[in-house]
Amino acid sequence: MRSTIFHWRRLLAIMLVVSALFILGLQRLKIDADIMGFLPRNDPVIADALYIFRHNPIQDQLVIDVSLDRADSNALVQYGRQVEKSLRASGLFKKVGMQQMRNLIPELALHIVSNLPIMFGARQLEDHISPLLAPQKIREKLAATQINLFSLDGIGQAQFIAADPLEFKNLVMARLASLAPSQSARIYKGQILSSDGRHLLVIAHPNASSTDTQFARRVTTVIDAIAGKLNQQAATAGERVTLTPVGAYRAALDNELIVRHDVRNAIVLATAGIILLLLISFPRPYIGLLSLLPAVAGAMLAFFVFSLLHRSISLMVLGFGGAIISISVDHGIAYLLFVDRPCRTYGKQASAEVKAVGLVAVLTTIGAFAALNFSGFPILAQLGQFTALGIAFAFIFVHSVFPLVLPVMAPARPRPLPLHKLVEKLSATGNKGAWIALAFAVIMLFFAKPDFNVKLSAMNTVSRQTAAADKQLATVWGWVFNKIYVLTAADSIAGLQNRDDRLLELVEQDKHAGTLSSGFVSSMIFPGENRQRQNLAAWKNFWTTGRIIALKKALTAASLDLGFAPDAFEPFFKMLQPDSVRLQPMPIPSDFFGLLGIVAGPKDSSWLQVSTLSTGPSYDATAFYARYRQLSKVFDPQLFSENMGKLLFATFVKMLAIVGISVVVLLLLFFFDITLTVVALLPIVFGLVSTLGTLKLIGHPLDIPGLMLAIIVIGMGIDYSLFFVRSYQRYGDSSHPFFGLIRMTVFLAAASTIIGFGVLCTAQHALLKSAGLTSLLGIGYCLIGAFVILPPVLERVFQHRRDKSRRAGTLRQRLIGRYHNMEAYPRLFARFKFDLDPMFSELPQLLNADDGIHTILDIGCGYGVPSCWLLERFPRARIYGIDPDPNRVRIAARAVGDRGRVEIGRAPEIPCPEQPAELAVMMDIMHYLSDHDLPLALKRIYQCLAPGGRFVVRAIIPPKRRLPWVWWLENFKLKLSGTPAYYRSVAQNKNMLLQAGFTIEHTEPSGPNGELIWMIARIRPSA
Repeated sequence: MRSTIFHWRRLLAIMLVVSALFILGLQRLKIDADIMGFLPRNDPVIADALYIFRHNPIQDQLVIDVSLDRADSNALVQYGRQVEKSLRASGLFKKVGMQQMRNLIPELALHIVSNLPIMFGARQLEDHISPLLAPQKIREKLAATQINLFSLDGIGQAQFIAADPLEFKNLVMARLASLAPSQSARIYKGQILSSDGRHLLVIAHPNASSTDTQFARRVTTVIDAIAGKLNQQAATAGERVTLTPVGAYRAALDNELIVRHDVRNAIVLATAGIILLLLISFPRPYIGLLSLLPAVAGAMLAFFVFSLLHRSISLMVLGFGGAIISISVDHGIAYLLFVDRPCRTYGKQASAEVKAVGLVAVLTTIGAFAALNFSGFPILAQLGQFTALGIAFAFIFVHSVFPLVLPVMAPARPRPLPLHKLVEKLSATGNKGAWIALAFAVIMLFFAKPDFNVKLSAMNTVSRQTAAADKQLATVWGWVFNKIYVLTAADSIAGLQNRDDRLLELVEQDKHAGTLSSGFVSSMIFPGENRQRQNLAAWKNFWTTGRIIALKKALTAASLDLGFAPDAFEPFFKMLQPDSVRLQPMPIPSDFFGLLGIVAGPKDSSWLQVSTLSTGPSYDATAFYARYRQLSKVFDPQLFSENMGKLLFATFVKMLAIVGISVVVLLLLFFFDITLTVVALLPIVFGLVSTLGTLKLIGHPLDIPGLMLAIIVIGMGIDYSLFFVRSYQRYGDSSHPFFGLIRMTVFLAAASTIIGFGVLCTAQHALLKSAGLTSLLGIGYCLIGAFVILPPVLERVFQHRRDKSRRAGTLRQRLIGRYHNMEAYPRLFARFKFDLDPMFSELPQLLNADDGIHTILDIGCGYGVPSCWLLERFPRARIYGIDPDPNRVRIAARAVGDRGRVEIGRAPEIPCPEQPAELAVMMDIMHYLSDHDLPLALKRIYQCLAPGGRFVVRAIIPPKRRLPWVWWLENFKLKLSGTPAYYRSVAQNKNMLLQAGFTIEHTEPSGPNGELIWMIARIRPSA
């Protein structure tokens, strides 16, 4: 047989299948770079904001600042027109420049003049119209109109002057000022220019969403080409033209490029760091490298399964690629450490050992990340699902593929491994290290209150060029980003107008109260039915007979002096008559939709409109939102930030509670021990407090990735505690060689995770960098807590229990005390076995205390409970037990301690003790031996007993009554394991004992049902 068996063809075939599934998943999943789209929607303020982000046409606008190195408005206009022409020719934009708005101004002015009676409310008539009716004001206005008529600008204005000589329409047109992209601008030759004449603003509306990064790339290419062409043209004239584009497309593209760069770096650096770590940690370095296979395969399979559950995956989730690999590499490391030892090892045995120690650890980690589904943040839910799947598949790969690929491993040649020595020293700091850690945690507790970063800018990271462009636009144009956006929706345009009427009423009230300073609502120009009726009533009430007569007198006098015809303003006077105006439907022409911010809604029959408002000195965000929420959706950056902060804090507390309670419950079920549960939580508490305190001291607030802190610290930190506590339970002594492997596993698992998250600290994207920093601190502190705090605390707890069991008074207390430091199952098994099995109340009558018993043979000792009872019954005896199950042998050997030896063995191959045994026992296992094996086993026992030695047997007898549920359950377990059962009658069992040479001294039933039978046999003293 070969010393090492490595089925590389199997491994290659498996990895090819995994790779094929990964490629299939890659084809199915769309990678989404829109971070804002993954915010929670269960908070109404945030849900409103996200809805407006998606449907506000302003969000998709492309704004280009065209700057010239000298003040020349005419040249700047020419360059601006060339930019607009090139943008139109690209076919990427549905609307470019101000041309459409310029074309609409005459039509809009005519609409206003034709409908002046329904353009003003009662307050506006008194505040704005009434002052214009003073005779001196009328004379000044007509004089200015006369001058204007003699200029080119007066061409075509006669109809407007006749119907509106005092230019009431200008008051209405002024309402459009809130729609202007900047207040520090002027219109020159149909273009928007800055006040210094060196900058021109071009606004374009893309055909596709600006968050579509493929579209964003095409836009970037077009703008770069336009800039290159303009610069060549400008260079011939000795000028320099600069194009500075700004828009959501740049942020989306920057986010994708930055995250992709960070993902590549993270995966490469994390993999390189983990490879280096593995190379110096294993006797055979190439074995250590195999640890990466389960992690990589797990991530690939997770990606495929994720593609079956979702249509898209956030780019941020992929940003954790390197970290996910480092998280899921743990169990591959543990497995291969148990395989790569200076002795012959077997894959299945290594798998069994690692599963015994690490199964609950992996379940807690999967559960912790799966708990992110309850965070309310879709991006965290995706991350939780993806990571949980990756960890689960990596664990399955370790324990299903590795034993097939590497079933047998030859002994490793010893080589110096300094890292192992370092790990041993780290875990040997003792009480001094624990007290230092406690003091540090107490200090950090004073700083552990978390702060949260709720700025919208923290959601995205842009390049330096994009940040500079945004800054330039704000500097030149005074760009206002903190306006309030109010979105109304209706099934029809008429319905939209009616809703805007109600909105306008609120806006007017708030402007008067100082809550708002300015704003535009479409009902200011296209009022709905209710607003028309109210305005018309106000118009009629305002134009009293006396006011009309006074106006006619003043207007006639001024017009005659200035040379106007006597009937020049007859259309205007007619409009003042009470019965001259009748209400009629006033639908908004589709040409004005773009100007007024009207867009088609997500449903075919719905319409949306976004109105922009500016806050005033009396503005209160919460009260404003409550006031407007019943009518529309509202996005207020200030309120959005406040609610995001509250949501982040509430989510952090919720996740902490969910994961914390889940872990505590799981620990209680796993350990079935309150003390050990509390001890296992110590590194988590230390890690959480220390991390929060450190983040506070370095001035790093928690953001969305910070919500993962509870998951990272609790979900992964508990793994290290579980490995340590389980090792103490399983091996009993920290000097056990397997304990050293577990310590090394914990260190390498934490170190690899620290590397995975540590490389994220070098990321350019703020969210990835923040996730890296918080996770790095959390894992680092949990590692310190596990190595520095746990060992001395566990030593004290386990030593106290050992001392207590030795001082125990009753036999029951002493027997159960032998299992007190073991895992929950054998501990509970020993307790219930002693309390419920009639064996222990019947054995004292069957076996009188006999000082002559020094050696006891226990065939099929199981977990060793009967063996321990016999040792307590016969204080000078030593016991020799065998059992085919390695786990039961391990537990029985721990329980027996130095008063015997328990080995793996199966009847009839029974090794005889060094001294002939005075007593042999076989409890409840005769039915496992076939008719061929049982006689051989009985003869072997006969040979191992001293003359006069006794053989105590308890055999299971099939019941004559209908099989109870216990029998059905036992038979099912036997079938499931493939173990045959050979039940025999009392007579058959007696006959086999007699044939083996025994003399049967006594037979009696055990328990109340007669399904167990005691048989006491002895070897004749003369034998």
